[in-house]
Amino acid sequence: MRLSKATHFLARERERERERESTRFARNRGVPIGNLTSQIFSNIYLNELDRFVVHHLRPLAYVRYGDDCVVIGESEADVAAIRNTIQEFLYTALHLAINPKNDIIIPVKEGIHFLGTRIYPWGIALNRRNRKKIIRRLDTSNVSSYGGLIRAWGTKQEGREFMWRSLALIDDMIIE
Repeated sequence: MRLSKATHFLARERERERERESTRFARNRGVPIGNLTSQIFSNIYLNELDRFVVHHLRPLAYVRYGDDCVVIGESEADVAAIRNTIQEFLYTALHLAINPKNDIIIPVKEGIHFLGTRIYPWGIALNRRNRKKIIRRLDTSNVSSYGGLIRAWGTKQEGREFMWRSLALIDDMIIE
């Protein structure tokens, strides 16, 4: 009797899992983020957008990495017009829509959040979240990688703190 109850329970759980998966995949489209093919496909598919923006719209600056892009224009009105044209192009030519949550216009002086950094007219800084993640994940296998990030985008104080943490890791390794 116990076996049949357990079997019945597992069958019910499998059915629930299938329902969750089917509703999840019904809402989401495309290839999962982080997958190498998604990076390649985004570059191939969005190449048309890049060409359209650079050759037809000609903003002051345009950068795209994967599905994230930044457009810089003379004024808020210019950027709004470019945004509307891009949205129309994406919808008609590529059958894509921009997520309204991520579609914002801000003054450059406030800093642009892009690829884990804050980009200001006077420089670039790591996001607080990424700084904390680096400290949390730091070990002997990734010191050089994280060190490069801190040297490139961190402050002098963050660089000093990182060096002391790295030395403490090495010291612990020698003691053990």
